Amino acid sequence: MRSLRRFLTRLLNSATSRAQDERLREEIEEHIALQTEENLRAGLAPLEARRQAMLKFGGVEAMKQDYRAERGLPSIEDLVRDLRYAIRILRKSPGFTAVAVLTLALGIGANTAIFSIVNAVLLQAFPYPDPDQLVLIFNVPLNQPDALSALSNREFSQCRGQNRVFSEMAGNSFHDLTLTGAGEPTIVNTADVTPEIFSVLSAKPLAGRTLLPDDGKQGAAPVAVVSENLWRSRFGSDPALVGQSISLDMRAFTVVGILPASFRYPDGAPRQDVWISVAQDPLFGPRLSEPGSRVLAGIGRLKPGVSLAEAQAEMNMLGTRLAKEFPAEDSGLTIRIEPYRQFVVGDVKSPLLILLGAVGLVLLIACANIANLLLSRATSRGREIAMRIALGAGRARMVRQLLTESALLGLLGGVAGVLLAAWGVWSLRPFLPSNVIQINSIHIGGSVLAFALLLSLAAALAFGLAPALLATPSNLQANIKEGGERTSQLGGQHVRSFLAIAEISLAMVLLVGGGLLIRSFTLVTAVNPGFDPKNVIEAEVSLPQFQYATPQQWTAFSNQLLEHLHAQPGLRNSALGGPLPMDRQGEATFAFSIVGDPPLPPGKSPTADYATVSPDYFQMMRIPLLRGRFFSDQDIPSRPKVAIISETLVRRYFPNQDPLGRQMRFGFPPDSNVSREIVGIVGDIRDAALSRKPGPMMYVPFAQAPLYGAEVVVRSSLSASSVAAGIRQAVRSIDKNLPVTDIEPLNDALGKSISQERFRTFLLGSFSAIALMLAAVGIFGVMSYSASQRTHEIGIRIALGAGRREVLRLILGQGMKLALFGLGIGVVAAFLLTRLMSSLLYGVSATDPVTFASVTIILLSVALTACYIPARRAMRVDPMVALRHE
Repeated sequence: MRSLRRFLTRLLNSATSRAQDERLREEIEEHIALQTEENLRAGLAPLEARRQAMLKFGGVEAMKQDYRAERGLPSIEDLVRDLRYAIRILRKSPGFTAVAVLTLALGIGANTAIFSIVNAVLLQAFPYPDPDQLVLIFNVPLNQPDALSALSNREFSQCRGQNRVFSEMAGNSFHDLTLTGAGEPTIVNTADVTPEIFSVLSAKPLAGRTLLPDDGKQGAAPVAVVSENLWRSRFGSDPALVGQSISLDMRAFTVVGILPASFRYPDGAPRQDVWISVAQDPLFGPRLSEPGSRVLAGIGRLKPGVSLAEAQAEMNMLGTRLAKEFPAEDSGLTIRIEPYRQFVVGDVKSPLLILLGAVGLVLLIACANIANLLLSRATSRGREIAMRIALGAGRARMVRQLLTESALLGLLGGVAGVLLAAWGVWSLRPFLPSNVIQINSIHIGGSVLAFALLLSLAAALAFGLAPALLATPSNLQANIKEGGERTSQLGGQHVRSFLAIAEISLAMVLLVGGGLLIRSFTLVTAVNPGFDPKNVIEAEVSLPQFQYATPQQWTAFSNQLLEHLHAQPGLRNSALGGPLPMDRQGEATFAFSIVGDPPLPPGKSPTADYATVSPDYFQMMRIPLLRGRFFSDQDIPSRPKVAIISETLVRRYFPNQDPLGRQMRFGFPPDSNVSREIVGIVGDIRDAALSRKPGPMMYVPFAQAPLYGAEVVVRSSLSASSVAAGIRQAVRSIDKNLPVTDIEPLNDALGKSISQERFRTFLLGSFSAIALMLAAVGIFGVMSYSASQRTHEIGIRIALGAGRREVLRLILGQGMKLALFGLGIGVVAAFLLTRLMSSLLYGVSATDPVTFASVTIILLSVALTACYIPARRAMRVDPMVALRHE
């Protein structure tokens, strides 16, 4: 308590220091005056009387300092004085201050912007209690451990009922439904869940309730929970919505609750609008009773104290037991769990950390540049610093003053950097991949501001410490005599050379990384997708399955839709297919078997991507026919089942064979064991992403395997808006309650498939350009300063007969030695570090010699240019002027 009282008293004294100093001055003056009067009475002359009084009193300034130290907080007062002095110094050199602040702003702003994304995606907690206890549960084939698939209802029930590691477990799936009766018909993102999911995720409704266990039973009344966003946008925030009915796929569901906008699951996916029991879903509900129908992804919460390894071991035992009990469906499969966070951020974690490391290198280059500026500036202030030390300022005191100036520069750069980062985050939004945006809100919040502050102070220490130590000399006499121009010249030049080498090395690493990504992105965008997306518009029409319940209805609707489209000028080149290439819901992958080949063990069957298409699909998409025939209007349900396969499937599963006329068994569940004759072979397509190599594909006629809806593709010279209007008109002429969604050019879908590649290439390319610019400025500054310091030497050389070319070679040779040394270190560092980004590259190795050679040539050219300018200036020196230069 006494210490706190003393601290508060000192703080108050520091706040009133001027008044305290005035009172102290008056008191000292009074003491001296009294002693002076006593000396006068003793017979001394007035001047001698005051001199003797001053001598007797002692050092006035020292007493004032002791008094201030005793009464106040000297460290804070010194800091305030240092800051005031630093502000005056920086104001005297606005050009230097502006360059330093701008350089720092680039480095700190880039780091802050990337950190705001990293913070939102990797560091922020998910909006659930104890999110690290959440795991996802999948089925995986033993021979394909990365091929995750859902659980059947039987498997889910066994896992939930017989495990000892989960406190609760739930199942979910996702299926778009059509909402009608609330404005224009629209598709709503619907989560088909078991009721336990709300307790697993600790979801609390904004109004009403969530699903109860009875709601998940077969035959229960259909109920739904809606999102706050849907409640506000479609129902006008009507408080009476709870208890009312809404129409989903032409079936009435009673709204029992509203979930707040803060609730989301899964992270990284589009926000869900509606939650219903999976038993009530028109697609998945009837399939719950099928043992081999896997429609549920599992999510569980581990019991406190249970490790991931323990949970996986129990799932392994359960998977083994299920394979023995139900060999027809579960043989060759095992159950795998994966941490929820790892599943959500797995695809973006590595690229984001690489980008964060890249901007860290940019900041290091910026710090090296400013350190060079401060070294040059400290040399010009050599006499001032030496005089202050001679007058009693300690070396530590001067270092603190110089570091205060650096800290002020760092803070100013930090403020400018935060403003630049805020603009950068806003500008980057169009380039961010959708799965990054949907994980967490990306903004400049408190934690990001704290990061920027710490980064600013760390940068100030990084670029300010060495100049501050070198600026406080040991030879005061030489500094005072020569004005500081030659003080610590050798040590300072060594530091400048080291900084220039470091800048070139770091720039080499960044430029190689950026060059590799640019080459990779160029190769990806030049890839032939296997079809022609030019002038193709795609759209989705989803049929309400309570109204369109049978395949015959789906086929009838698709035939009518194509008739209406073909009747419109400009839309005659139309077709249906599903899933389409680059489909937002992903590709459909099914196991198949080849009739006549030896049967494979369960779980070991080969797989291929699947699509059902109308007869004109291949011609419209311009997918080439290699052998056999396309589908025709004669391929109807009453005719033999047929299929067309891709070139990769032939090469992989029919080596040295003619597959035409052979039969394969596959199909869309539940008709997954249908024999189909292969009637054609078509070229490969990239259906998942441009960066993913073509896999095996199986096509079936839409009439023989219709879907509960249609994905329409139209090739037309009309504008996208005209095509969209024509598709809507065709759909509404059949059924006015059907929404048409996801209308976009196929080229845009291709672009979205490489959004992550575009994002990281754009950023790393930008950082590389900044690094190149800063490295050029750095080596230019070092060579300019070195040339100016050697002006006297150059004058002597010229006076003794050296030609201007020799002077040019002298300066260029010095600069190129630094550049070559930096390049050598940078090549080795890049060779080691670029291996970390191998998984991000397409068609190019992490040690690509073309990229390394190109970057080396670019950096050498930039370094040569940066050295040539001061070298040319030096060779024009007048010898008479140079000889007088000191």
